[in-house]
Parts: sequence; C-alpha cells; structure tokens
Amino acid sequence: MTEDGIAPDRDPVSAGGQIDAAAFHAQIDTTFRVESGDDPIALRLAEVIEERPAGGLERVSLFFHGPPDRILPQDTYAFRHDTLGDVMLFIVPIIGSNDERIIYEACFNRSLATPSRS
Repeated sequence: MTEDGIAPDRDPVSAGGQIDAAAFHAQIDTTFRVESGDDPIALRLAEVIEERPAGGLERVSLFFHGPPDRILPQDTYAFRHDTLGDVMLFIVPIIGSNDERIIYEACFNRSLATPSRS
C-alpha cells in the first residue's frame, strides 16, 4: 500500500522473488525511503540493468544512490515508494561510491523458461 492507502498497480517483486524490471524502469530517478533504525534514509533509483548471460539466466540489477554521510551495511531493508508501495530488497554497497554518494545494488537472477517441445 502507498501512504495514501492506495494499492500499487502491481507488485514489483513477487513473493517468489521474481522482479518486474519494467515497474522499476518506470521509476528511475525517483526516491525510495529505506527503513533503517529511527530515521529513514532516502535512496534514488539511478539505474536498472537487465542482462541475459549465457546459460538461460536473466539478471536484473537495481542501482540506488544514497547520501555519502550514512552507509547502510549489506542487509535486507524495507523500501517504501509512492508508486510501487513497500518492497523488501537485499542491498549491498558497491565499488564506485565516492564523497558525493554511496552506491547500492540489489541483484536478481532467475532461470528463463525454456519452451516445451511437443
């Protein structure tokens, strides 16, 4: 649910961990509020990358930028977004962070369905 009590159009991450990359693509450059202790931290969704490496896998990475003065250790956090609602994401601070921002990545991997043969 969003803060105004309206359910989002669709769940961006299903209970089985399947991500709807298009839902996140539509929210690039918007802010997510991450619950961490008493004071939520704002993270901006900076980039969504979809890859299909060999082996029938799909990988989706979400990159968030946060303030440089407060680092979140790798862990699972409640992300709140005005359009997407509440989402639990495991994030990791990654290389590329600097004095201006901390970069976090949430990564999803899944097997692509193979067509059945008749």
